[in-house]
Amino acid sequence: MDSKIIVFAGNVGAGKSTLAQAIGKQLGFEVFYESVADNPFLEDFYHDQRKWAYHLQTYFLVHRFSAIKEAEMEKKNAVFDRSIYEDAAIFARNLYETGKMRKKEFETYLQMFDSMMKYIRHPDLLVFVDADVDTILSRIRRRGRQMELEVPIAYWQQLDNLYKNWIKEYNFSPIYKINATKVDIVSNPHQIHELVEDIRNILAL
Repeated sequence: MDSKIIVFAGNVGAGKSTLAQAIGKQLGFEVFYESVADNPFLEDFYHDQRKWAYHLQTYFLVHRFSAIKEAEMEKKNAVFDRSIYEDAAIFARNLYETGKMRKKEFETYLQMFDSMMKYIRHPDLLVFVDADVDTILSRIRRRGRQMELEVPIAYWQQLDNLYKNWIKEYNFSPIYKINATKVDIVSNPHQIHELVEDIRNILAL
């Protein structure tokens, strides 16, 4: 069987990593996580977004590209808890539009992103975790990362608006949507079984 790649997408706090871990385990796929704990710019960014935006986004982009290439070259069945497309279309764009990233930084970033797009394999499935801002805030409070708790609500709303527009245009793979207001596998672990069965059917596993 050819290897399969599943990527998750959705706002910060939507539950992507929890779902990716559970679904990856059920399918026997290796799970690749966003580089958060070891990202040297993340905490600096939350305290001074203007100064560290470009550094943060570049680090995320390079780390994610490397992970995708590893899965592709080693023919791994893989799950990624965030897609590379969001790096440019959501996070970098939001930083540029809100004045946190300068035009020349954003343009340079997009040049890197566009170059990488020529050399990566697109996923077999994108799982979009659709969560409204109230759900996002509730889950951010639940996991308790102080640097996220200090971020203004307007920031999460801006990301939410970008996600709504982006997912309408996404066309690199089939999309499987999870309504995060109804699905919470932390509170309701049994919900994972239906999700996994749906994904197996889509990918013909």
